[in-house]
Order: sequence, then structure tokens, then C-alpha cells
Amino acid sequence: MSDGTATGEGAASGPRICEEGGGGLFLPLGGETERQWDVRLKLLLYFVGLVYSFLGVSIVADIFMAAIERITSLQKKVKVPGTNRMVTVQVWNETVANLTLMALGSSAPEILLALNDVLKNRFFEGSLGPSTIVGSAAFNLFCIIAVCINSIPNGEVRMIKEVHVFAVTAAWSIFAYLWLLFIVQFNSKDIIELWEGVLTFLFFPLLVAHSWATDAGLLTGENVKAFVMSNYIWFVTLGEETEADFSWLGFLAGIVLLIPRLVWVIVKYSALGSVLCFQALMRRCCCRPARTYKLSDDLADLEDATADLEQEIVDEDNNVIEHEAGIMSFAFDVLNISIGTEEESFNVKVYRRNGDRGRVTVRYSMIGLTAVPGYDFVDEEGELHFRDGVLEQDLEFTVLPKRVGERSDSFQIIIEDETETVMFNPWHDGGEEKNILTVSVANKNPRPVSVMDKAYTALDGVFNVDEFKLGFACWKDQVAEAFYCGGSLEEQEAAGVGAWIAHLIWIPWKLPFAVFVPPPVFMGGWVCFVFSLMGIGILTIVIGDLAELFGCVMNIDDGITAISIVAMGTSVPDMFASRTAAKADEYADASIVNVTGSNSVNVFLGIGLPWMWAALYWAITGANSEWTARYGHRFPDTWGANGSAAFVVQSGQLFFSVCVFTLAALVCLTVITFRRVRYGGELGGPSDAKAYSSFLLVLLWFFYIGLSVW
Repeated sequence: MSDGTATGEGAASGPRICEEGGGGLFLPLGGETERQWDVRLKLLLYFVGLVYSFLGVSIVADIFMAAIERITSLQKKVKVPGTNRMVTVQVWNETVANLTLMALGSSAPEILLALNDVLKNRFFEGSLGPSTIVGSAAFNLFCIIAVCINSIPNGEVRMIKEVHVFAVTAAWSIFAYLWLLFIVQFNSKDIIELWEGVLTFLFFPLLVAHSWATDAGLLTGENVKAFVMSNYIWFVTLGEETEADFSWLGFLAGIVLLIPRLVWVIVKYSALGSVLCFQALMRRCCCRPARTYKLSDDLADLEDATADLEQEIVDEDNNVIEHEAGIMSFAFDVLNISIGTEEESFNVKVYRRNGDRGRVTVRYSMIGLTAVPGYDFVDEEGELHFRDGVLEQDLEFTVLPKRVGERSDSFQIIIEDETETVMFNPWHDGGEEKNILTVSVANKNPRPVSVMDKAYTALDGVFNVDEFKLGFACWKDQVAEAFYCGGSLEEQEAAGVGAWIAHLIWIPWKLPFAVFVPPPVFMGGWVCFVFSLMGIGILTIVIGDLAELFGCVMNIDDGITAISIVAMGTSVPDMFASRTAAKADEYADASIVNVTGSNSVNVFLGIGLPWMWAALYWAITGANSEWTARYGHRFPDTWGANGSAAFVVQSGQLFFSVCVFTLAALVCLTVITFRRVRYGGELGGPSDAKAYSSFLLVLLWFFYIGLSVW
């Protein structure tokens, strides 16, 4: 509970940021002169600066999320076990992507603020980081879910599809804050030992591995029971008992023996995954090899590779699949063509099997694998219309010329039906929901002879030259879009007063980020990822200084500023994104599961990482004069006396805040579960039910804020 002043011995050891002798990393810009300004003027400037900085974070966070979406959209072709078929799959598992890159994208401001809080305080405790993490978790869980519940039209519901993943992330989100209470208050009170910091951080890969295993069906009740019992039987055998009769002692011993084996498996595969990711990144960036597709010499393959229209499509039991509207299919999964220095157009047939009743429409689109749209092929989308009785249609596409020395590339043509009127060939790439044709494009020009052509070949082998051309074109358009009101010169000429006001407000953020942060085209999105993350880091430093200045001038504790203003400001962009996802998506996973997952990641990364660094720093360097002056008298027998030191965290206000949040979070999860049972979905429902649920969740947030600042 706060008394309105800075709390903790660490905070009291030096002047606050607005006092004489105090200062932040960037602010105050005016130095001692600024401290003499009128208090009301400073409050206004610091508050406006905070709000304006939050706008900047929302812009660069959107760019960061675009980079993550590009990274996680990466696809690869894999062989179906036991067959010669190749199918397209996502490189990133959806659950793993949501808990790693997506959670990092939504939580990056809070995590970087916590890191900056420890670093700028020279590895001493800071008030902004942990309080912002807990405050942001409260806003996410209570306010964002309340907004999502109320955003669904009356009578409609959205339910969580992956319930098991939600159960895992919800349990981990509660455990994360219970663990925080344990290490701060109950185990070595006010001291964060090195093993506590390391274990807090390691809970993050454990959460990811647990969620992935649950999503993959590896952690079913039967599997866990069998694994535990196998450890139990081994324990009984080890004890030389003649009969393996069940006993609770043996069963618990089996669980205990299971833990180190499970940790070893997680560590082993986490390390293997890290190595594989690093190798894949190095291959992508440094050694882009030539493709090894078997290539056709002429167009004859297009004419010969036709489907047997009389052969009907069957299921796994060799029974004919009946479908009146028909089953759409390409004749094959892979099409091999070659191209020279001239642009060429090709036709591929789309067939309708097992039925021809009625008029149906199939949409087609194209995506690049290694080929770049606009440079290797013409990116087109459209519709194919099948009248009643029509069994095939031609789909035309255009491949652009290749220069001498350019590497082979591939792209995909996708056919799908959003209305679900027709079915697609389940034996072809894409399955029943869509069919995918992979087009492999070889270079039929003669081998490079000149030095320039050989240099181009070498460069295209390391970097995709066409991708870089597209990237720089997009970068130019990105800058122009940020500079002009409305995004273009034509729109600017027709812009009104309101559009110009909004443009002038946003352009100080939009233009610098457009200039200095590359678009997510380069290197599969990783270049944009790094630069946008740097932008978020710089802005969080500014936000940290402004928050401390505002709290200091108001004469309130930095922790109170963090759990209220800072936490709300960094989470508001997520609220709008979640609201949009709740309305657009068929399920509630993107709105709710991402919240519980992000709240766990916030603790394990946003608190675990800086506390681990700080604990490691003091374990290596030992007590210095500043540490001894701050904490030596508190720990005369355990720390400081022999030159050793530890990372000290004052548990008082943080402990109380986490307790309040944990209790309120349990109520919130109970409400969500009740809504699923009562109304058939966590979001939406009848008008009155939406209003009551939203009001209760917002009330929980005010309950948390009120008790935390009390």
C-alpha cells in the first residue's frame, strides 16, 4: 500500500528524476532550468509527452507485428510419410508462434521497459518495470476481454477452439504470478537469488514446450498416466519389491522421477530447436542454394500431365466421395516449367470431379515461395466460374523473364472456395479446404560466361536479388505514404482539415520510422524485426523517463504511475487489435488465448530476463560501496559482510499488487468459463449478459487499481 511517496530503500538512496541531482537517460532535456518551471506546466508537458509517446509505440509496434507476420508465414514443402507426395506446411507451429514472436510483439514495450529499468538503475531495483508488467497484465485480462465480449453482435458468440491450449496458458498465467509471490516474499524475502532469476526465465521455454506438446496431442491424459506409471514401476523395481502393488508413495515417487526426465527432454529439444533455427537463418541469409527440382525442357509436360476424368476421387477406405457440386482439383501438385529472356504465359487446368450439379465459383490466388511477385511472376487473383455440367476450366498465369545467371525459383497457385460450396481433392497439396499447385521455374538461358553474369549468380545465391529490388521499391513507397497526407499526392490534394490535423499529429512518428525501419520484405522479415525492435527500445526509454518525471512532479510513487498510466498506454493498441480480431475471427482464440499467453510471457521474459541479469551481475561483482550503503545494514550476516551481494527487490507494494491481481484473475477466468457453459462461447451472447460480464471485468480492473494504490 502506498503512502504517496517513493517507497523502498533503493528509491530513497538518491534524488528522484525531477529533483536536483537526479536525471534519466534522455530526460529532462532542460536540466536544472527545467526543474524551475511551474509545476502545472511540467505536469501538462509530461502527460502530453507520455500520451504522444504511446502513439509512437503503437506505430512502431504495428511495423513490428508486420515483420512477425512475415516471419511466421514462411512455408516449406515436406514429404508425406510412406508416400512420394509433397505437401505445403507452415514452418512455424501456430501455438509456438503465438507464444514466442506474437507474444513478444504485443509485449515488447513492457518487456523492454523492464529491461531498461534495471539497466539504467545500474542493476539495482527499479519501480517501473515489474509494476508495468503486472499493471499491463491486469488491463489485458480485464479490460481487453471486456471490450472483446461487448464487441460481438447481440446473439452471436465466439468460443475458444483450442481449449486445451487455453487451459495450459491460463494455468501458466496464474502460476507465473504465484511464482512471483514466492520468490519475492516467501523464499529469501526481498532477495532474488541467481537460481530464482534463471528459473523464472527458463519457465518461458517450458511454457512454449508444454503448449506445443499439448497442441500436438503428446500430453493427453492417457500418455501422461502411462509415462508416470512407467516411472513408478521403475521405482518399485529399483526398490527390489516383489509385487508392483499401487501405493501413493510409489506414485508420487514416479512423478518426482518424471520431472528431471521431462526437464531433460525440454532442454534437449529446446537446444536442438535453437540450433535448427540458427542453421535455417544462416542458410536463408548466407547460402541460398540452387533449387533441385526436376525441370521440364518444354511445354509438352503441360499437355501430357492431364487428369483422368473418368477416375473418381475416393477416401481412405477406397470409397467414392460423393459431392453434388463436385470436387475441385489440379491435375498434379507440382508443375515444372522453364523460362528464358522472354515473358511467357501458361495455362493449367482446374478439374471438377465426382459431381457437376449447379453453378460454382472457385477463387484463385498466387504466393511466392522463393519467387518474387512482380519480378519472377505476375501476381494475379480472380475467379473461375463453372456452369452446371462444366467439368474443367483453364487458369492462365504469366511468368516473367529471367536474366542469364539468375537462379531457379518457385511459386504457388492456390484455389479455394470461401463459401464452402465445393470440396477440394483431399489427396492433393492443401487438402479438402484448398488445393495448391507449386510451379517450379527453371532458367533455360545459357550458363553465365561474363564476369558480371557470374557475379550476379553469386550474389543471387547469397541474397535473393529480386527480393531486394522489391524491398527497396516498397521502402520508397513506404516513405512516400508516410510523407503525404492520405498516403499519396492525389489523396493529399483532396484531403480535408480533419485529415490534415491527423496527418500533422502522426507524421513526426510515421516519417522517421518509414525512413529508418525497412519494410518486412528483406530477409523474410528479420531485418524489419530487428530495426523495429530497436525503435520500440528507444521509445520505451523515453516513456520510462517521462513516467518517472510525471510521478515525481505529482509526488506519487513510480510504481503507481506504472500500474495505471504506463500499463494502460502500452496496452491500448493491443485492445484495438484484439477487438478487431474478435469481430473478424470465427473463434475467440486470438482474443483470449493470446491474453493469457502474453501475461505469462510478460513475467517470464519481462521480469525473468532483467532479474536474471541483475542477480548474475551481483553474484559476479559482489558488493560495492553503493550496494553496501543501501542494503548492508539489512543483511549483515548473509550478504555484504564477506563481500558478496544479491539483487534486492522491495516486496511490499509489488507483493500486495500481485496478490490483488491474482485473486481478480481467478474471478475473471471463472467468468470466462461460466460464459462458455451458459452461452456457448466466451465472447458475445445476449445483450444483457454481455453488459453484465463486461461491467464485472472492468469493475475488477478498478478494484485492482484502487487497492494497489491504497
